[in-house]
Amino acid sequence: MRSWIFFTGILLLLLSCNKAEFLDKKPQTSLLVPTQLKDFEKLLDGNDMSVSGILGEISAGDFYFPDDESWEAIPNQEERNAYIWAKRIYAGQESLTDWSTLYKQVLYANITLEGLDKLKPSADEQYDFDRIKGWALFIRGHAFYNLAQTYAPVYDKDKAALQSGIPLRLESDVTVRSTRASVQATYKQLLADLEQATTLLPEKIPGTDRNRPYKAAAKALLARVYLNMREYDKAYEYAEDVLKTQHTLLDYATISTASFTPFNINTNTEVLYSCKHYVSASLSIYSLLLASNTLVDSTLYKMYGTNDLRKSILFGLSFVHEKPGIKGSYEGNLQPFTGLAIDETILIKAECQIRSGNYGDGITTLNDLLKTRWKKDTYVPYTANNQDEALRIVLDERRKELPFRGIRWQDLRRLNAGGANITLKRLVKGVEYELTPNSPRYTMPIPDTEILLSGLEQNAR
Repeated sequence: MRSWIFFTGILLLLLSCNKAEFLDKKPQTSLLVPTQLKDFEKLLDGNDMSVSGILGEISAGDFYFPDDESWEAIPNQEERNAYIWAKRIYAGQESLTDWSTLYKQVLYANITLEGLDKLKPSADEQYDFDRIKGWALFIRGHAFYNLAQTYAPVYDKDKAALQSGIPLRLESDVTVRSTRASVQATYKQLLADLEQATTLLPEKIPGTDRNRPYKAAAKALLARVYLNMREYDKAYEYAEDVLKTQHTLLDYATISTASFTPFNINTNTEVLYSCKHYVSASLSIYSLLLASNTLVDSTLYKMYGTNDLRKSILFGLSFVHEKPGIKGSYEGNLQPFTGLAIDETILIKAECQIRSGNYGDGITTLNDLLKTRWKKDTYVPYTANNQDEALRIVLDERRKELPFRGIRWQDLRRLNAGGANITLKRLVKGVEYELTPNSPRYTMPIPDTEILLSGLEQNAR
């Protein structure tokens, strides 16, 4: 019964820290609860509503530190330990943003949904009412999905009913006890949230409001979820629905290869929903983009062809080590982009076509994307003689197209569950660390504080 302490703490902290902006200069003489559509909109527009965790990205193996000093310089113990896939990663640390920030999103979504249930919108208000409700459902489904990728085992339909997933907070009442739902129940709930969101969100191409989801974003997220569930027919269906309405790709030949921040989030036609790694608790994630001693995995870098513009647009040489480092992201700044975009949706469509046996169509879909990524008149379209060859091609291109987008960790989990047999290795202070395929360390431990307060079952490591 003590799990309410954790959520009470979050609620009181959020309300005390954000009260002035929570409802925009309302009187502070009592606990304030949003009651109007504009209030709920402000709640969902908060900076923390479109962020994701960072532990998976740090663990995914797409970057490395060239020396022990660089690793030791990470100020956050949790992230330092995640880098080497340690059995215990928290070491008594209090700031656990991957968990608390995403459950903050769930809390705010629940406050919104409960508040909307008490309103009776007029005919003039119905559009905004539906949009905000769909937005809240999207936020909650997105948060549950990201939490599941960190704290729940990879989805396996034959085991999902028996494995522990995440706590599904479906109410704002912080006195309700938290328990872990099964993996099956976790995915059932987040899919229900996202599918309902698609019926409520408007059909709109985002502009400068890319932190707000619209119908295509919800469908793109459903395509991502179903891909990770290895339900390829469903993933294809949602990816195709997105691309019927939004399919404009950037031409990388028009993008500066010299700029450290080559993309503009407000004019990036590929971005369906803006999301980024949470960074305010620690600067270590910024080191992925800023530090001269954070280097791109050499195997990944060597995968790019000479005329592949992604090689010079996504990466640049470290001034210190003269080896490839990471440049700016689709966010248009130095924060890694983890949102939803058309390029990922095209890759989902291509992979699903190939896995269904239509490998020729899948390669054609892939070529349509890649011809926008190479120097003019240099791209030679792929061909494949069989399904296995086509699948290898599309998975290689997926890794090259989506580095540092919060996706590689999810891909490692699902691909190894399907027999990919990918092993990761790192050397720190003379010790070689290894993450073997399907290791229980692909599931992060629930924070020690939450285990202590709520008595939740801990993940095996």
